[in-house]
Amino acid sequence: MTEPATRDAELTRARILEAAFERFVDRGFAAVTMRELAEASGVTKSLIHHHFGNKEGLWDAVKEMAFARYYLGQKEELEREGDADANLLRNSVVLYFRFLAENPRVVRLFTWTHLEGDSSCTHMDAELVGLGAERVRQAQQAGQLRDDVNPTHVVTTFINACTQWFATCEHHADWPGMGSDEEYLDDFLKIFMRGLQPD
Repeated sequence: MTEPATRDAELTRARILEAAFERFVDRGFAAVTMRELAEASGVTKSLIHHHFGNKEGLWDAVKEMAFARYYLGQKEELEREGDADANLLRNSVVLYFRFLAENPRVVRLFTWTHLEGDSSCTHMDAELVGLGAERVRQAQQAGQLRDDVNPTHVVTTFINACTQWFATCEHHADWPGMGSDEEYLDDFLKIFMRGLQPD
């Protein structure tokens, strides 16, 4: 008997998350009400509180759900045995860029977090930045990357460059000479990786 009840609870939670994701992506956190989320999910507000605590808890859960697929793949890449080198960093840039390219609604969700001054990052976000920075530090110590730059700034630079490309793609689409997503990625990698080569 416990299994069907558990399955029902998981389905209800998933339905609430999906409804919240759609509305948060469209209008941001502040503009969406708990009443609206309950109606869209087909549940009561008290059931949303039961699963997520409050609206902020639901917001955090939506961010984690949106980021989870990328998180798992990137974490596996960063924790894989082997030397930290320039190729690992390059692969991380490509993985993040492709994730954003394939998930434009996640890009929009990220944009809302910035517009609304959301300074809370999920544990997954912080963990990946920490792992990435540590791998950059190891590559610096091995002489694979220049060692006069902050490893966390290296990771932040590619995150911002990739996210901004997709967040503003409609704005810059008609700029003279603007290339495709893949052309931008190729040029960014040339500039970024060459700039990190040791002297």
